[in-house]
Amino acid sequence: MGVFENLMPILEKHPGFSLLVTGHSLGGALASLFAVSAACRDDIPKPVQCITHAQPLVGDKSLLQSVRKLEESKHLLLLRTRNCEDGVPAVPAFSPKPRFTYTHIGMELKMYDDNRSKNIKLSKSEKKVKNFALNFKALIKLFVIKAGKDRQRRAHSLREHFLRIEKYEKEIRSLGEKLEDVYSKTGSVIM
Repeated sequence: MGVFENLMPILEKHPGFSLLVTGHSLGGALASLFAVSAACRDDIPKPVQCITHAQPLVGDKSLLQSVRKLEESKHLLLLRTRNCEDGVPAVPAFSPKPRFTYTHIGMELKMYDDNRSKNIKLSKSEKKVKNFALNFKALIKLFVIKAGKDRQRRAHSLREHFLRIEKYEKEIRSLGEKLEDVYSKTGSVIM
């Protein structure tokens, strides 16, 4: 039996419930792809909400365009949290296909840990990686430099994500109490 075959009886038994999908790292990538698939179905209550932490790249600009349509029609609300020192959200950085460029989908909440005037940044996903050099630097730390590996391991942990969410709770709550609030404040996905 597939996931939807198990999920549908639960949703039918509890009318008015909605679907919230979440995951960390590779689980976050799978959660976001599942949420997109669920948002495309007519028998799933809308909006499907998805919150992921430290999710790697999952698709290309075609997937991004499809997700934007789902967001605009209020079928999908997708938020990725990312710690700024974490290199995993930059993976995979390269594709064997010459014209294929990996991209993120949904909105990104980036959390910093270096006493800035603003500790969080909310942005929509872009069609191309603007900060390729920063992502490449994070990848080098992730796979090569020992001190970077230790910092990377800490930054990637779900525990560190939750610590920063707690630390910056006031700033995060100023974006909205619910994911729907964040989307409505920003005119769908633009911020």
